[in-house]
Amino acid sequence: MTRRPLALLLALLLAAPAAAQTPLKKRRPARPTPKAKEEIVKPEPRTKEDVLKTVDRPVPKEGLLAKVLKAITFDTAYGPLIPFPVVDSSKDLGPSFGFMPVIAVRNRRTREIRSVLVPSVNYNRNLRTTLTYRQYIFPDDKRFFILRASRSERVERELMTYYYTPQFLGSGVRFSVEAKHWVTGKPSFYGFGIRSRLRDKANYSLHTTGEEVIAEVPLAGSLFVNFDHSYSSKFIGPGPVEDGQLRDLFPAVYRGAAEERVFHTNRFSLVYDDTDHPSLPKIGTYASASVLYSNRRLGSDYEYRTYSFQMKNYYNYKEEGRYVTAVHYLLQFQRGQDVPFYAMPQLGESTGLRMAGDGRFTDRGKFVFTIEERITLSKTPFYKFISETEIAPFLDVGTVFPKVSAFRARDLKYGPGISARLVIRPQFVATVDFAYGSEGGNAIIRVGYPF
Repeated sequence: MTRRPLALLLALLLAAPAAAQTPLKKRRPARPTPKAKEEIVKPEPRTKEDVLKTVDRPVPKEGLLAKVLKAITFDTAYGPLIPFPVVDSSKDLGPSFGFMPVIAVRNRRTREIRSVLVPSVNYNRNLRTTLTYRQYIFPDDKRFFILRASRSERVERELMTYYYTPQFLGSGVRFSVEAKHWVTGKPSFYGFGIRSRLRDKANYSLHTTGEEVIAEVPLAGSLFVNFDHSYSSKFIGPGPVEDGQLRDLFPAVYRGAAEERVFHTNRFSLVYDDTDHPSLPKIGTYASASVLYSNRRLGSDYEYRTYSFQMKNYYNYKEEGRYVTAVHYLLQFQRGQDVPFYAMPQLGESTGLRMAGDGRFTDRGKFVFTIEERITLSKTPFYKFISETEIAPFLDVGTVFPKVSAFRARDLKYGPGISARLVIRPQFVATVDFAYGSEGGNAIIRVGYPF
């Protein structure tokens, strides 16, 4: 799913001043328990009250970010409105441009911001005009809803609703549910294997209708069991890029994938998670081992299993919060019946290798390693939120293979780059990534950290 956030603002981040607050005092506590880790990352507020306390403190020097936001913000009876131009570039679909106002809606009684509306209109020569409506609803500081609807003149469609809570029915169970109808024309197919050729790029559209329910149950301390259920129908059709259609370049692959298929999958994971935040972590470790299975007796059209082993580590330099080294490892492979290419592990722009287009490499297994140095440049209060600017030099490394024994270090692809980010705590980050490697350069605009 392509998300096109605050491009003009993010373009200014690289020039942001190095500090909008006085330096943090160094602390050297003993190695914390998972609960205590929340208290280490001091300037990170842990609750709504902490957020309000932090922003009520005087800021020694107003940073560039605060000046830009104030200059383009309009106060309305319902809340602040920020109009943003949108600029995007994709290896798969080319450049896009448009307009996206961000509207924060206050509770009339408490004057607190409980909802953010993000409609947009943009133009791309392949998709033509796209209208999108997004709404983010925050009942409190932990739960949230996402509603999204989008329609392009050519190919792309979306209707989606999503809900997440870390305390389902007052328990410690993390729970999320999503329902969607989604047609995307962004990914491409290049053939199978790590030696597929860039010049064989073939465009298509992927149609998905279904639901997903995830529950994560605490076992002991930072150990959880995760259950992920998904039921959906999928098939492919012609894509928006007229030059280089999958049905013309890979007719046999297209015929097999164009038939509508049912995927009923269940995944069980053992998870260790002592990170300090579910979406904006600064310290801790997340590790998981999982098996996803699809069984004909349960209504799926395919019998296969997907095994995944993943680790994310966030090292907070001197526990000050300004320098965070983030590392991600992923090993994934499939066994069983062959499935359509779109259901196989893929390596590309949104799947671990930012220098390449989406779907660049496809096979039965993949390996990904990424390291980032996330450096906070400035911290500014803005409408009772904590806004941070951040840069992050990174290195992506990855490959695909038909089976684990066929993994070869010489097949690894490397993609160094740098990210500019706007972090609005407690739970939003907008990112511009610039990556380069053997596949050339790539610029990506997204919402959320890559891991």
